[in-house]
Amino acid sequence: MALSTQTRYTYQYGSEAENYYQPLPRPHVEPEYRPAVEPQKKIDVVFGLKLSLCGMTVFVCAFVYIHMYSTLITRQGQLQTVKNEIRALRSTISLTESQISEKLNLDYIKYRASRELGMSEPLPHQIVYIQLPKQSHTIYDK
Repeated sequence: MALSTQTRYTYQYGSEAENYYQPLPRPHVEPEYRPAVEPQKKIDVVFGLKLSLCGMTVFVCAFVYIHMYSTLITRQGQLQTVKNEIRALRSTISLTESQISEKLNLDYIKYRASRELGMSEPLPHQIVYIQLPKQSHTIYDK
């Protein structure tokens, strides 16, 4: 048994493979110096201008809308005032027309002449009839 263990594990020191890895020589390349291009800043400036233009457009549109709305409200108020004035004038006109039609009533005229002005109907000897030529007549309802 002792023999079998010796044959199984026989190790020789210094028998490992040597490290043959050697880095390959690289050719010496000079780095290229390019001028520093900053396209990001240019893009940022263009984006900022576009954003400013859009913001200004929104502001101007909102200002115009508010101005037009306030003008509309003031004009509607003025229109309502004019409509109220027209309504008041129409009522005044109808009141005046009713007063005129009331005063053109023959019974009212006779009452006012006799009571307020002290007039009376003429007596038969106070009535004078005159003859007028036909061309001086005014004809109504024809």
